[in-house]
Amino acid sequence: MNSDRKIIFALAIPAVLQTIVRSLFVIIDAFWVGKLGSKELAAITVATFLVWGILALGEMVAVGTNSLVAQRTGANDIGMAKKISSLNILNTLFFSIFLGLAIIPILPLMYWFMNLQQPEILLANKYLITLLIGLPCITLLSTSSAIFRGYGDTKTPFYMFVFAVVLNIFLAPLFIFGINGFLKFGMTGAAFSTLISFLTAFIISFIILQKRNLIEKLRNLKAGWKIFLETIKIGVPVAINGVAFSLIYVFVARFVSDYGTVGFAALGIGHRSESIAFQMCVGFSLAATIMVGQNVGAGDVKKAERLAWKILGYGAIIMIGYATLLFIFSGEVARFFIDDNEIIKAASVYNKFAASVMIFSAAEVILGGAFSGAGNTTPTVVIGLPINFMRIPLCAIFSPLYGLYGIWFAICVTVVLKGVLVMLWFKKGNWKKKKIAFAETPPAIEKSHYEL
Repeated sequence: MNSDRKIIFALAIPAVLQTIVRSLFVIIDAFWVGKLGSKELAAITVATFLVWGILALGEMVAVGTNSLVAQRTGANDIGMAKKISSLNILNTLFFSIFLGLAIIPILPLMYWFMNLQQPEILLANKYLITLLIGLPCITLLSTSSAIFRGYGDTKTPFYMFVFAVVLNIFLAPLFIFGINGFLKFGMTGAAFSTLISFLTAFIISFIILQKRNLIEKLRNLKAGWKIFLETIKIGVPVAINGVAFSLIYVFVARFVSDYGTVGFAALGIGHRSESIAFQMCVGFSLAATIMVGQNVGAGDVKKAERLAWKILGYGAIIMIGYATLLFIFSGEVARFFIDDNEIIKAASVYNKFAASVMIFSAAEVILGGAFSGAGNTTPTVVIGLPINFMRIPLCAIFSPLYGLYGIWFAICVTVVLKGVLVMLWFKKGNWKKKKIAFAETPPAIEKSHYEL
C-alpha cells in the first residue's frame, strides 16, 4: 500500500505542479491587464469564459490521446502507443486551425448573449481573436503533454509549462505595456505573449519526444482514421461538458451584467482565486487517468478502482487545506488583483462560497480523470451537462433575492450536486465493462509501465 502512495505522488505531484503552473497564464494576464483598468479586467473575465469552451474543444484530441496511450502502454503495446501519439500531433494541428477559424464569426452572437457593451466587446475581441488565430500553439502543447503522461511521465510536461510560464512572465508586460511606446499592444499583447510561450514550449517538447523515440517520424505516417475516431470518441463527452460549461457562463453572465463592471470583475477574481485549487484537482485527475488507464490496459480493473479512490482521498486532504486558507484570507486574495473596495467585497464573498464546496469539486474532477483513463467519459457529460444548466434557473431565482451573492450561491449548489453524483456513478462500476481500444489480444495482468 505504501508503494501505491509513492507511485500516486510520483505521478500526481508533477501533474499538480504542471496544472498550477499552467493556471498562472490566466493569473498573469489578469494581473497585468488589471493594471490597465477595471473595464479591461472585466473584458478579460468575459473572454476567459469563452476560452474555457474553446479549449475544451481544442483539447479534445489531447484527452483521447492521454487515455489511449496509457492503455496501450499498460498493455506493453508500445508500437501502437507511438502510432497514436504521432498521428494525434498532426490531428491536433489541423483540427485546431479549423476550430479557431470557425469560432471567430460566431463571437458576436456570444457577446449578444452576455449582454456586453461595445467598449467591452472591442477589448474582448483584441484578446480572443488573437488567441483563436494562434490556437494550435496552445493545443499542440496540450497533446504533447498528454503523450508524455500516457507513457507515465508527468515531470517533462511540468518542466515545459514552467519554461512557458517564466517566458510569459517576461513577455506579458512587454507586449501589454511596451517600452517607450514600442510593442505596446494592450489586450492583444496579453494573448500574443501567451501564444509565443506555448509554441516555444511545444517545439522543445516535440524534440524531446523524438529523441526519446516516443513518436514515429511524421513524414512516414499514413492516415489512421480509426485512431482519430477512437480519440475523438473519448474526447467528445469531455469537450461537450466543457463547452456547455462555458456557454452556461455566457447565460450566467447576463445575470452578472446587471451589476455592471463590479459583477464581472468580482466573478473573474473569484475564478482566479480558486483556479489554483482547481488545477491541483486537475493534476490529481491526470494521475488518475494514467494509473487507471495503464491498469485497465493491463487487465487489472480492481487495482484501477482502488487507486482511483486513493487518489481522490489524497486530493481531498489537500483541498481541505487550501479551502481553509482561502476562506480565512478571502479578502486579502481579492485585493491582490485590484484596489477597489466594492469589487473586493463582492469577490471576497465569492471566495468564501467557493472554499465551502471545494471538496465536491475535487470529487468531480479527479474521478472524471479516472473515467477518462478507463476510456469511458460519458458520465462526465451525463452528470455535468444538466446540472450545469441548472445554474441558469437558479441564478434567475436567487439573483433577484440576494443580488450577486445569490448568483454565487447558485453556482456552488451545482458543484455539490455534481460531486456527489460522480462519486455514486463511479462506485456503481459500469466503467469496468468498457471495451479496450486497439486490444488485439486479451490483456495480461502485468506490472504497469510506471512500475518498471
